[in-house]
Amino acid sequence: SILGGIDFVLPPYHFPFFEMACVVMDAKQGKDMAWYSKIGAAVKDKVQGKDQGCVLPEIVGNVPDDPRQWRGFELAEAMEQGLGPGLSLLHIEPPPEIAMKEERLVVVRAQNRSSYKLQDEAGKTVMIAKPSADGLRFELHVGHEETQRPAFLLSAASSARNDWDLTSVRCEECELRGKRQCGRRSLMRLTHYVESVGEGQAFCMDVELPCKLEDGSRAVLCDCCGDASASWSVELTARRPKWNPKHKSLTLDFHGRCSMASAKNFQLEDAERPGKYMFLFGKVAENRFTLDHKYPLGAVQAFAISLSASHWK
Repeated sequence: SILGGIDFVLPPYHFPFFEMACVVMDAKQGKDMAWYSKIGAAVKDKVQGKDQGCVLPEIVGNVPDDPRQWRGFELAEAMEQGLGPGLSLLHIEPPPEIAMKEERLVVVRAQNRSSYKLQDEAGKTVMIAKPSADGLRFELHVGHEETQRPAFLLSAASSARNDWDLTSVRCEECELRGKRQCGRRSLMRLTHYVESVGEGQAFCMDVELPCKLEDGSRAVLCDCCGDASASWSVELTARRPKWNPKHKSLTLDFHGRCSMASAKNFQLEDAERPGKYMFLFGKVAENRFTLDHKYPLGAVQAFAISLSASHWK
């Protein structure tokens, strides 16, 4: 990484200090000094407006092909402006279990269904999802706009779109431990199926999460730092609707949180202690849906669950 593991941007008024730092380096470190000089030259072009693109490896020299390396300047500049994406780990952690706090979010679908935005109650976009052309994959980007590489991936196992996996592109636990090579962390598995209810057919879903450990945390299922013996646990399942013979339709109480009929309206409850919803997704306007979730789901898991049902009709 740049300068001892710290990714940062140098404003114009800091550039002379950067040049001075290169000058006072020991002569024995000539190779390093040449490398830093290349970075300095790239930064100078950047802050003087000569470089209209990103600071790329081919510009600054021998920098590993990793977004944390060659995009450090742009990310830090965005953070200075209050536009940084934030830590992806914050979107994985669920609300507190004891308080059973409910987080209320909104999903806004683009008119042409080319993107989905997850917004908080204040209308701030916290995540953006971009579907693939075949609908078998969603790239989830943290922040208010699409980034070059997604933070999370939601992938279907087949064209049937019945089995889905949510993964973190870079394992947060690997990064916290300072590992140079980070693995991918599996966060959730989803299974879709259909059940007959009365004279109707109900879309159903089961949600699997990494098993709980003795300290209450979840097992880390990472191909680099995870526990190979860790298993999955079915935590949530769809709340089954009831058949209304008078209206000849399936009905389910959405507690005033849903105002339009849709095949995508559904709820999830505790698989072992049913009765209260832990997840609620309902249509409130054209291309607008409410999304409420509680423990054990974090924001990214809840968002991914709603995306996996985007093809329900």
